[in-house]
Amino acid sequence: MLYDEIRAMYTTYISRVAVYARREYLRALLHRSREIPLEELSEDTLALVEDRYFPDEFEIAEERLSRALSELPLLRRRVLSMLFVEQLTAPEIAEKLGCSVGYVYNEKHRTLRKIRDMMEEERDDQ
Repeated sequence: MLYDEIRAMYTTYISRVAVYARREYLRALLHRSREIPLEELSEDTLALVEDRYFPDEFEIAEERLSRALSELPLLRRRVLSMLFVEQLTAPEIAEKLGCSVGYVYNEKHRTLRKIRDMMEEERDDQ
């Protein structure tokens, strides 16, 4: 009797393991089938994918950003450059420019808002 109970539990355990293993195998197979290495795609397919999923919007946005930055006053451009290019902190910028830290924060927020507005305005015009 005890042997039959152990055998039944073992059979149930093995059945569950097999079901879970099959499920994980199928899940991995399905996931792998969605991924195609770029090397395996033809040039025509790559061009189609690039045209569909990566339009020239990035280049257009980059041009709008460049124009918006060029229209800013020199001091605001300098503050942005120190913040984002040189990666200085607001107190370091305030010390270099001889102004308050609050002024640096205000200029940053005003400038970013101005750039955003200019880019949206230009996008709406197109």
